[in-house]
Amino acid sequence: MEIATTDNKSTPTVKPPSAKKKKEIFANDKDRDVIAKTPGAKAVAQKCGNPHCYVRASEATLKICARCKSTRYCSRECQAAHWKTHKEWCNINIDHAKELANADAKGFKFGLPPGITLLELDQMLERWVKFHNSLLMAATIHALALPRDIKRSRSYMLRVQVSYRSDHGGVAAKYFRVDDASVIDMDSGRALGGVWPESIDHINRMREESESLRRGTIAAVALECEPLAMQVVPFGSLRDLSPLRIQQSWKEILIKDVENGKRFTRFEMKS
Repeated sequence: MEIATTDNKSTPTVKPPSAKKKKEIFANDKDRDVIAKTPGAKAVAQKCGNPHCYVRASEATLKICARCKSTRYCSRECQAAHWKTHKEWCNINIDHAKELANADAKGFKFGLPPGITLLELDQMLERWVKFHNSLLMAATIHALALPRDIKRSRSYMLRVQVSYRSDHGGVAAKYFRVDDASVIDMDSGRALGGVWPESIDHINRMREESESLRRGTIAAVALECEPLAMQVVPFGSLRDLSPLRIQQSWKEILIKDVENGKRFTRFEMKS
């Protein structure tokens, strides 16, 4: 285990809205038709990776794991406490990066955009996901119908296929476009083989740990971008979403907003 490095600066603590305020937010039909950035529905990476802590990025300086560059912690103590659990995924991420680098060194070009290596494509995808994280989370919530039954996150994932855009103009939000998106059950995902079974097992372990600690549940997107292997994007701390009205046009909204490189504010279809 290596020492984590500072990834972002701390900001003043943000007090989440009260239960009364949340009811006011969803008081009229217009607000019920969309999903906003509500507390507790952010990507796992925006909180301390130690589920016994889960301090938010707005409350403390989070430091990124120096080995895998994928999980953040608020302190060395939290990193050490979570190491036994994190070690497996940390090694997987490191091995993944090495495999990409080795393939590039051997001159792998099949399916790659001209002038771009596998490692570069993977890094571009990471930046694209970071930009559209909230949009992907909103699409997942609506696609899986979590406002109707949040336990559906245990049995289903959102499967999203994306492709590289040559017209991105250096804008991370437009590195890729969404070609298709659909709901897939966990058993069908396992049957696809490759990295699917292992990725699903890891998400399930994360969910079980989060729920056992009363941190809410975890839903996930299975992101496919050939020739890269499928990658899972988790969304943690999901709790009662019943006030939300399910947006049936979630797929059209996702495709359109990604195509336009729109930063997420509200999940809705506009003419």
